Amino acid sequence: MQSSHNNRQRGFYSDILSKEGAPDPSKIAQGPDVVHSTLWNVTKEKYRPKASSFKIPEDFDDQLEKQHYGPSTKVDQNTDYPLSSWEPKVQMPYYTPPGQTPRKVAIERLRRQFESLNIASLLLDAGVETDQLMPKEEISTKINIPPPVHSLSRESKDDLSRLQDSLIKKLSSQSQKTTSSHEDIGKVKSPGTSRASSVASVKEAGMKVVCPNGERKNKGLFDGNSLLTNRKSAPVNQAPPAAGPLHQFFPIYLPLEIFDNEEYDCHTPEEWVQRLYDEDGSAKAVPGKALLKTLVTRETQSQMSNGTAAVSNGTADKSPSPVLPSYQWADVGVLAYSPRTKRYLVQRANTGISWRHPQVKDLAQATDFTAANTGDCKDGNRYWVPRVRLLFAAEDPHRFTKRVVEAHKLRLDSEAVIRYHMYVDCMHTTSVPDIDKELLDNITSHALGACQLDGSKLNWLVQRLQKQISLDYQRAHNRITFDKVSQSLPGYFSYVNIPEVPEICRSAARVDLPKYPFHKQFDSFIFNSFLTRPEAIIALGDVRAECNKVSSKDLFQTAITKSMRLEEFEQTQNQSCMQVQSYLKDTWLTTLNTRVTSSLRDVGKGWFNIEENKWEVYEISKLRKFMELVKFAMQDSLRYLVENSLVEFTHIITETTVAVMDLKEGMEWPDKECLAVSPYQPAKNPLFVIDLILDQEGIRYSTPLENFETTIVSVFDRGIFVTQSIPQLEKRVLNKLFWAGSPMLESVGANEPHVVVLREKIRLSIQQALIPLRAYLKRYEKFRPLAELNVADYLKSIMDKDMSAHDVKREIEMHQAEKEHLEADIPNSLIIGPFWINCDTVRNFLVKKRRELAKAVLELLAKKLRTQTEEICDDFKMVSRKLFDRPNAIEDAADIREYIKSLPDTIALNQQKIDKVMSDYELLEDFYYNLSTDDFNAKWTCFAWPAKIDELIERTNENLTQDEERFSKILAADQANFEDKMDSLQMTVAGFSGHTDINKALEISLDVKRISNQLKECQTLAQLYNQRERLFGVPVTQYDKVNKLIREFEPYKNLWTTTADWQKWYESWMNEPLNKIDPEFVEQSISTSYKTMHKCIKVFKELPGCLAVAQEIKHQLEEFKPKVPLIQGLRNPGMRNRHWESLSEDIGIVVKPKAALTFSKCLDMNLMTHVDQIAKIAEVAGKEFAIETALEKMEKDWAPVNLEVLAYKETGTYIMKAAEEISQLLDDHIVMTQAMSFSPYKKPFENRIMNWESKLRMTQDVMEEWATCQRAWLYLEPIFSSEDINRQLPVESKRYQTMDRMWRKMMASAANNPNVITLCPDARLLENFRECNKLLEQVQKGLSEYLETKRASFPRFYFLSDDELLEILSQTKDPTAVQPHLRKCFEAIAKLTFQNDLKISSMHSMDGESVPFSETLYPTGNVEDWLLEVERVMRQSLLESVRLSVEDYPVNNPQNTRTEWVLNWPGQVVIAGCQVFWTTEVTAAIEVNDIPGYYDKLLGQLGDLVTLVRGNLTSIARAVLSALIVVEVHARDVTANLIEVGVKNLNDFEWIQQLRYYWDEELLIRVVNSEFKYGYEYLGNSGRLVITPLTDRCYLTLCGALHLKFGGAPAGPAGTGKTETTKDLAKALAYQCVVFNCSDQLDFMAMGKFFKGLASAGAWACFDEFNRIDIEVLSVVAQQITTIQKAQQQKLERFMFEGVEIVLKGSCAVFITMNPGYAGRTELPDNLKALFRPVAMM
Repeated sequence: MQSSHNNRQRGFYSDILSKEGAPDPSKIAQGPDVVHSTLWNVTKEKYRPKASSFKIPEDFDDQLEKQHYGPSTKVDQNTDYPLSSWEPKVQMPYYTPPGQTPRKVAIERLRRQFESLNIASLLLDAGVETDQLMPKEEISTKINIPPPVHSLSRESKDDLSRLQDSLIKKLSSQSQKTTSSHEDIGKVKSPGTSRASSVASVKEAGMKVVCPNGERKNKGLFDGNSLLTNRKSAPVNQAPPAAGPLHQFFPIYLPLEIFDNEEYDCHTPEEWVQRLYDEDGSAKAVPGKALLKTLVTRETQSQMSNGTAAVSNGTADKSPSPVLPSYQWADVGVLAYSPRTKRYLVQRANTGISWRHPQVKDLAQATDFTAANTGDCKDGNRYWVPRVRLLFAAEDPHRFTKRVVEAHKLRLDSEAVIRYHMYVDCMHTTSVPDIDKELLDNITSHALGACQLDGSKLNWLVQRLQKQISLDYQRAHNRITFDKVSQSLPGYFSYVNIPEVPEICRSAARVDLPKYPFHKQFDSFIFNSFLTRPEAIIALGDVRAECNKVSSKDLFQTAITKSMRLEEFEQTQNQSCMQVQSYLKDTWLTTLNTRVTSSLRDVGKGWFNIEENKWEVYEISKLRKFMELVKFAMQDSLRYLVENSLVEFTHIITETTVAVMDLKEGMEWPDKECLAVSPYQPAKNPLFVIDLILDQEGIRYSTPLENFETTIVSVFDRGIFVTQSIPQLEKRVLNKLFWAGSPMLESVGANEPHVVVLREKIRLSIQQALIPLRAYLKRYEKFRPLAELNVADYLKSIMDKDMSAHDVKREIEMHQAEKEHLEADIPNSLIIGPFWINCDTVRNFLVKKRRELAKAVLELLAKKLRTQTEEICDDFKMVSRKLFDRPNAIEDAADIREYIKSLPDTIALNQQKIDKVMSDYELLEDFYYNLSTDDFNAKWTCFAWPAKIDELIERTNENLTQDEERFSKILAADQANFEDKMDSLQMTVAGFSGHTDINKALEISLDVKRISNQLKECQTLAQLYNQRERLFGVPVTQYDKVNKLIREFEPYKNLWTTTADWQKWYESWMNEPLNKIDPEFVEQSISTSYKTMHKCIKVFKELPGCLAVAQEIKHQLEEFKPKVPLIQGLRNPGMRNRHWESLSEDIGIVVKPKAALTFSKCLDMNLMTHVDQIAKIAEVAGKEFAIETALEKMEKDWAPVNLEVLAYKETGTYIMKAAEEISQLLDDHIVMTQAMSFSPYKKPFENRIMNWESKLRMTQDVMEEWATCQRAWLYLEPIFSSEDINRQLPVESKRYQTMDRMWRKMMASAANNPNVITLCPDARLLENFRECNKLLEQVQKGLSEYLETKRASFPRFYFLSDDELLEILSQTKDPTAVQPHLRKCFEAIAKLTFQNDLKISSMHSMDGESVPFSETLYPTGNVEDWLLEVERVMRQSLLESVRLSVEDYPVNNPQNTRTEWVLNWPGQVVIAGCQVFWTTEVTAAIEVNDIPGYYDKLLGQLGDLVTLVRGNLTSIARAVLSALIVVEVHARDVTANLIEVGVKNLNDFEWIQQLRYYWDEELLIRVVNSEFKYGYEYLGNSGRLVITPLTDRCYLTLCGALHLKFGGAPAGPAGTGKTETTKDLAKALAYQCVVFNCSDQLDFMAMGKFFKGLASAGAWACFDEFNRIDIEVLSVVAQQITTIQKAQQQKLERFMFEGVEIVLKGSCAVFITMNPGYAGRTELPDNLKALFRPVAMM
């Protein structure tokens, strides 16, 4: 023994608990001991798991190797056998709970027990000697049979004699025919057949009797020592010797392995052979014992048989003792196994020869059966032995003993049967009567009448069958004789075993049964089995049935008929998983729980007490076993579901990637020129749709490629995850027990080997499929420059080049050629592996880009030509306008003459432009450019202008000649009159030098003004006449006299005008009161007059009279000028008493502003000497005056401002009418007051300014609080006027009443004194308003919480405003008062019918239609509660009406006609019923391929409705028929289309795309693959929208969106039916649809409130003009809608929405309509767009 380390090896019993543990830990977790009966054990035997019942996976070795982690303690000794080959099989968990025997210890105990047992002893104890197991090679044919019994009757002796004679003759005649050998016997049962087949084979071979060594025995059945040859030597009355074992009479000759039962084996042969290999992989041998041959003498054999010699006839054989083969159990090592012969190669142990393992060719040679049967090998140490002769060391010897004993017993029985049939067949048939001919004829006639046979062979077959029947009949007689004789002589025929014949129980027979302790066995069975109660058996059967349903489901949607986008694929698969998960968690568990509890509910206490509440009792009950079985059944179904689903999912992925599995990373696309052909086509349709996109980011796919692997694997893992949290049924059934947790069913793990293999297979498939996608994508890089080319920049470059028409033509031809090349090279779509690539977008984009570039160049040229033509036309138009103008004077005629002279050059230049434009227009026509009407008109208008202008010039010249003659005559007359006027003025001006009297200055100034005006007029006329003379071409007349007169008259004008003004001013300033003098005007007038007089003195030096006047006035001005500052100081408006007093004090003169004080008096007071002091004080007074004026102005402004206080309804109080003017005035004056407070001259008014500012601010605060308080009061006043509200909100009501008292008091004060500036600046008033607002906030908060609870109870209240809801809640005492508000809660219920006892019996629509309620309903409780009941009963009533109408339809009730039926039911029910039967009849027509026949029937039905509507009908009936005809006409169109397209299958898209109605205990509506339950919302007798093809497409898109739990987004211009289509689809499905007009004033809180109502009520909402909402609000709305849609997809019943858990009804949906491109519209965020499926409405 070699030790590999110094550590002591750990013992096998080191895991056993210490002595302090429990004396018998194994019973801690067990119930009471139960002693099972033998019947129980026998019954259970066939259910025990056998080694052969398990299938070994193909990669068993690989999996086993992965799970091998090595020993915890290395074995330190070398051995010839692997350590694992000694380990017995133990069915124990690897992890042993505390208190139980460890697995390692249990294995060691068994190993030692097996080692201590001897197989030979065990067989001997079982009554089988080892030497009896193998047939002997030398067997004597002498059979020792005891002599017959002496006491025989005569009849028996005769039968016996006849029997012996028959046997002798038969044996003699058959001696030459019986040919057999030991090989024939071996061929009876090939290795591996079952015991039953072995016995049957042996029975069939019963006529062949052979000896084991193969010798034929021709002497008959017995030799000379037998009974048949020496019967006379034995007296009949001699008693037989004691009977011995049967093999003493008949030696064994059949091989034992034929009768082997392989079910005893605890391992498969491969598992036994696997133990050959040690932990290091080296091949050794498996230890065991084998039954091997040993040559011994007969004496030795006798001694080895425990002293029992062979039984003979009394005489010993004195010949030499031959060497006989003997078989003994020997220690061997198993080296190999041959699958064909099912034999093991063993080698004797302890021979000193090393193990020699055979090669594959040796195993092939070992297939010879004969050599294997002999057990001989070339070297004498190795043998091929069958399994029944091999006991492994790790095998239970007791179990192996049973196996050998059973095989041995079966062999003995088989040999006895063979002998029995041989005895019967050896009896002669000469003395046996033949079958009666009549009976034979009857048999023949019956056989011939049973079937038709070929006449040519009939006779031959009949004769052959008759011979066979006769032979069988005679053999039956012989068998009866043989059985009778052998049974009458049991001692004589003790070696004969008569086969048991099963008795046939006839109708009148009674079979005697042996006594059997039935009740005892039954009680034992009942005690141990839980299948004794019919309730348990029924429950178990129900469980099996439900589990089978689960096994038949599929987690994934594998029947994929069309390609879809990755998101849709993920959504579809996840939805499928969630549906199965929902079914497992809800339906399955609920059904199982119901089935089990309903079956066991009435069992009561005992073994199956489902009401048990004690864990200890439950542990030992049969119910625990039953629930364990249920758990295992559920887990088995769950595992099958998951494994099958994963395999199917993997299959649908991998089968589309077969063509790409051999590609390598980085490959190039095969065809570099053509992009339209794919060499990677899958065998089936591709799975995924992706778009090829070419934009600013470059060329890419719409879905990132890396998303495919992660998404598909996540879908794969989700299929596993959804089954991980399925609760066990035990906790639900036994709900009275305390459960610490929720035990879950075990499902397939995510890391199980086969799951990992499938996952990796999917990963590899997707990775390989992406390789050609990337290669294909690279081919589009060459198109990026074209895609990124900006049309505007391109056109700018064209414009900068100033290309000629020829260049433009070449450019356009280039773009058109490139466009055709793109159309040929780029496909619309391409399939690569599992991907359907939509290249249409890129193709259209690039082609469109080329087309746009070409068109842009053409448009640029057309625009350029249009501009040129417009410029040319504008030039000609301007010419035309000038030529059309008629001259009013000679100046105008001259201008026209000059203009006409310049026109030829202009016309010639424009003509050249026209010629070039026409040439360029021809280029546009070459490219078939379609000119607009304006361009076309402009082109030809421009072409026609030159000729038009020539004609206009000639006509204008003729007119000018006539006008010039007329203007010349007029000028001559005007000039003559002008000369006379000039002479008169010259004389008048000359006379002004004589005016020298200053006292007449005023009269002279008036004459001056008159003469001055006349001179200006003459000057203007002179200039006009000279200009006209130049135009006529005559000499120009000189009018210098006019200018000379003006210059001469100017000094006179200045002198006398200034003199008159001064005289007037001086008199006023000196004598009028001082307070009327304007100091600024005085200063300005003095300065101007002084300058004028100074000039006059210079001019009138030659005229003494005028000079004297000028000097006098100048002198007076100089004297008055120093007095001007005094006037300015004294006349300052800011001078107040304090200023006058200060002035008086400074100058020492008392100066007071009085009315009689004039400036002349001030001069008399000698104030001129104090001018500086007066000016200084006046300046300060002026600044202070500005402040004072501003304050006075503000106070003056506020004085008339009053609040408009009005009486409010009949409340007895008042409200304030808001006035924006008051708020604006407050703001302005507060700013002005703040500016004053910073002035340095504020001191006299400082307190006044501060008080005024404080008053204004107080007023502002009061007005703000007042407005806030009034708004809240106006909102709450009608609410708390209701006694019901006060009763339901006592706390808020008390607070409101407190506030209301304060409000009324303050408003009464305001009504008495409405002036703002006197009322508002009150601190107490401000405090009161603030207190009121605080109370109102508390009231509103409580009210909002109250309304939220009401809305949560009845979600339709969410669609009402707070005012409307409060109005409803305020009238709870009178249920009938809710009637006016019903239309706000229900789509079409206008009123309810209340009986005298307030019972609600029916509902009515707006047009008077009435639908009776199917249930009795009383409005009890809160209004929201009974309105909720109204909603439920409404749906139930419509459901009942639809059901009854379907039953009453003429198809089901032939007594009715269809025209009568449509008038007997409500309009909504009629439409639904007609749609149901239209769907049913079209379906039937498609199935029988007779749609045209049904179309004729449909036209007849429609004609009946038209005839009916033309008759006398009520308005309600006419409305019903109007809506029905609209629907029926669409049904007719659809049916006609089905005929046109040739629909022959129910799955054709033209049919399944329609709204199809099906009745199956409820109304279902299907569109394509989506299905909706009818909503049963009462819609009244409303009209229906005319359904067009666009409507159908919109329906299809919206229904598809609803199926995937998305919303719909119809978009298009106004009037295209977006909202109406959505509403009509809601009518078709009978859902409530709320239309909401959106605006930019909406916030996310209002939207959230609306969404709560939608989700809780299950209604639809159509948000009209959704894109008018602000982008900030839309981002939050997107999250709100996402929350609802995710909850729908998960099929939740309640979910969290904005922090509140609310109810979710799956029928809710959100639709939006938009007008793209309109002003004020917002672009939706991407995350919001993704939640809706767009529909273009045109």
